[in-house]
Amino acid sequence: MNGGIESAWERITSWLRSHTPVTAATLRPPAPADDHCAVQNAVRRPLPDDLLVWWRLMDGVDDHADYGTAFIFPGAYMPLPVTRVREEWAGLSAYPDQDCCRPDGHHQRAAGDPVLGFCTALLPVCRAVDGAVLAVDLRPGTDHGCVLGWMAQTGAHRAIWPGVGAMLTDTADRLDRHHPAAGVRTGPGAPAIRDDGALTWL
Repeated sequence: MNGGIESAWERITSWLRSHTPVTAATLRPPAPADDHCAVQNAVRRPLPDDLLVWWRLMDGVDDHADYGTAFIFPGAYMPLPVTRVREEWAGLSAYPDQDCCRPDGHHQRAAGDPVLGFCTALLPVCRAVDGAVLAVDLRPGTDHGCVLGWMAQTGAHRAIWPGVGAMLTDTADRLDRHHPAAGVRTGPGAPAIRDDGALTWL
């Protein structure tokens, strides 16, 4: 599995270096392992292996300084630096979902189940400019580790990917299918290159 994550991330970064170097330049080198431990200690739950492998390859983007040209996943989500993951989780967890989160740390709903408020077992790993996040679901259940989209107005309703590895592989596959030649039609969810040379998604 680890090799698949490393391969998918290499496909993504190779594509970015070739086609959108301005976006490739926004990716940060890996963060210290202590940052990963700080996140795990804050959420008090083990983190999925595929997430940890990915974090050992990069440390997201600066979502404040580079948001205009930063690397984004489909849906325009920027991968957060590991320290920002902890900050984002702490801020959102201040208002836990009363229908899911119990005071003793347990949850009434299983991984992948919808929530309206923010569940403290969701770990936001990517963020959009409008405040929506992609979160890894750390709740117990068969969908443990899945990636959910969550935003304050609508909550989270379904898993977008079964895990971080699937998110990376799907993104790499979409990039590999991109043909920037004139006249080639593309549909929703396909990558595109803006006039400033940055990656975007249709």
